[in-house]
Amino acid sequence: MPNLSVRPLFAAMSVLFAASAVCHGADYTVHLVEPAVTDHLILRDGPLPRVCRNSSRIRLSGCRGQHEPASFVVTAAKRLKAVRVEAGPISGDDGTWPEDALDLRVVKEYYVRSTAGPMAAVPMLLVHDDSFLAIEPAPTEEDPDAMKNVARGPLRDASRLQPVDIEKRRQFWVTVRIPDDADPGTYTGRLRIVPQNGAASELTLEIEVYPFDLEAPMLEYSIYYPVRLAEEGESDWRSEDGWRSVARLTPDQYRIELENMVAHGLTNPNIYGGVGVGSDGSLDGSKMERILSVREEAGVGPGVPLYTMNAAAEPVDRALTDDEKTERIELVREVKAWYRGRGYPDVYWAAHDEAWGDWLARERDSMQAIHDGGGKVFVACSGDFFKIVGDVLHRPVLFIDLTSPLDAVAKKRQVGSGEALRSNAEFAQFINFERYASQEKYRRAIDGVHRLGRKIFTYSTYRAPLPDWQRRHEGLGLWRMGFDGVMNWAYCHINGEGANQAMHFAMVFRVDGGVLDTLHWEGFREGVDDVRYLTTLLTTLNKVQGYFPDDPLIAETRSWLGAIDAAGGDLNAIRREMAQRIIALQDLGHEDLTPAEALAGIDVERIRIVALDEPWRFKLVELDVDTVMGPDQDAADEGLQGRWFDPTVDDSQWTRMRVGTGYTRETGGGWGNKSGYGWYRTELPLANQDADRFRYVHFSACDEDTWVYLNGREILEHSLESTGLLTSEIWITPFVVPLNDAALRGNDLLAVRVRNTEAMGGIWRPVRMVVSDRELTDQQVKAVIELDTAKE
Repeated sequence: MPNLSVRPLFAAMSVLFAASAVCHGADYTVHLVEPAVTDHLILRDGPLPRVCRNSSRIRLSGCRGQHEPASFVVTAAKRLKAVRVEAGPISGDDGTWPEDALDLRVVKEYYVRSTAGPMAAVPMLLVHDDSFLAIEPAPTEEDPDAMKNVARGPLRDASRLQPVDIEKRRQFWVTVRIPDDADPGTYTGRLRIVPQNGAASELTLEIEVYPFDLEAPMLEYSIYYPVRLAEEGESDWRSEDGWRSVARLTPDQYRIELENMVAHGLTNPNIYGGVGVGSDGSLDGSKMERILSVREEAGVGPGVPLYTMNAAAEPVDRALTDDEKTERIELVREVKAWYRGRGYPDVYWAAHDEAWGDWLARERDSMQAIHDGGGKVFVACSGDFFKIVGDVLHRPVLFIDLTSPLDAVAKKRQVGSGEALRSNAEFAQFINFERYASQEKYRRAIDGVHRLGRKIFTYSTYRAPLPDWQRRHEGLGLWRMGFDGVMNWAYCHINGEGANQAMHFAMVFRVDGGVLDTLHWEGFREGVDDVRYLTTLLTTLNKVQGYFPDDPLIAETRSWLGAIDAAGGDLNAIRREMAQRIIALQDLGHEDLTPAEALAGIDVERIRIVALDEPWRFKLVELDVDTVMGPDQDAADEGLQGRWFDPTVDDSQWTRMRVGTGYTRETGGGWGNKSGYGWYRTELPLANQDADRFRYVHFSACDEDTWVYLNGREILEHSLESTGLLTSEIWITPFVVPLNDAALRGNDLLAVRVRNTEAMGGIWRPVRMVVSDRELTDQQVKAVIELDTAKE
């Protein structure tokens, strides 16, 4: 890697600290677990795994709003009583962080299936109170060594870490949440380990805050979430019958669990419910209203796609009559309109779960009706789906089998519970994502869906205690395989029972008033954050490439991205490298340039600006909103079908209109409050002296999506999809259309197609052509216009 000229804050990150394990006589030793997210289990006795190292300094780095984990192990030579872990304030040059920026928990064993299969006491739960849940003997004739999990009192955790007795060894977990308003720089704190019957010891906590904010992940994170809201007076999941195929939750429990998902980067679980049909045949959205309200309180939506189950017009596995098809199409449109009124433009109906072959084929009529009504379909499926319903299944969730390869190896080796725990990291290698990446059935499905311009998710049903595997599989491994998101089974498993929950299928352990996080759930969050760093790096790289196309850092960074070893590489090192590259790319300076700085070294007097203010020809294709936002929107546009972008089209009878001075035809540019497609045509002015100069068309703003054509060829798309802009941004965002690759001959036709879905639409702000004797970046063209406008 070349010299990135990174800011001095990274100098501290390159220092290696050589320190011995914290040791207090013969009482106990303290080791750091690095990386904290690891598949090596920290057991009560036996040798420590290689991830435990001798140091008294915990060093973390991250961005504002990010959660960063750390872990340490206390090994006792004698029984330590009532060990407290005390946290001092975290502070730096720019102030002290709030007390809740740091959370301390202890790792607790749970009797559950191990990665290799045998039941065992697996260290996996993160708790504040070590006493309310225990493992006790429960021998049977078949298994005299069997155990069970037992609740000691209410199934509720404390809010802060309670003192812990340490017989031999305990692992502690530290989560630092970097405040949203933290300034870049280094912050430090102290952790004191204080046994009641031993000397205190101290760990130093050092946190480096990066000088950039993370983007949302480019991948989507959902999960199967089998719950529903309990009705007034109805018992909830804590009762004997409150947790079967779904769990009944109070609104408070539902909200707390959703907040936990959001804090772990999972921002849109699916919904076991949907808009139904009442006894009188009308839509009944009362239950969905309650669900959406609680989700929104927790920060989930609106604006996100909804993955719903058990809804009106859900698929059935039989052929439909023509009348049934017509009824379903209309019902789908009504349901979509209901959701759109709540702020949710995309709704997915669930097909039959894990259907395959002829069973899946029998749902085709239902899927087609949903498609024709403007809805979408998602379902968990196997690799044969594409050739059966690939054209009408909008969001396949493809199954990856984890248990079969693990069971085969465990059976061959006759693995017992002890070996299963000690060899946990080794077993993770048998289900590494690279094992699946090149398999034909996965490639056929992933590549086929992408050729249709759609997205594909993946899911697995086994939640093995594999934090690092979880991080890789749901993070950079997901990207490497080509998936667009994940929807695993499950946040909490069905058929739960108090203290004995099916944790081999669950991300978290449900308790009264919340959930207990697990080590693998923390691994999931780290995987999401890896993708956020990747997304931020790619976004930064794409931004600066236009401004500094010849800078060697750009090509070198693309090469480095291609060589990332997501399967076996050091993920923490990869993330630090991404952070350094983000900072180095941002330090190229494009984001902070004023117009004058952007045009430094350019003779602005030699740049000519031509206002395209002569009357344009205009014609409107007026369509209803459902059509404009539906799956066949392009087919409904008469202008697109009639090739109104072609120079041979006769536009002599079109309306004459000046553009860029308002939102109505009278003021100039827009067409008022109508949905549809507005088509504009004009000729570009081209002076003889401009033949060898660089030319650009600058649009100050169009409302909303815009396609630009020159002499019958599309040369630029400025849409929500192509730009990643929000609906609230695109209608006020300027954009530049370079003409330097076009052979202009004079009298060249510029055609502009504008799509409007709501409120007013059109080319409502000025359009200008910029002519320069040297090539300009988009930023420089915008700077020229900004300086010229400031003179007016």
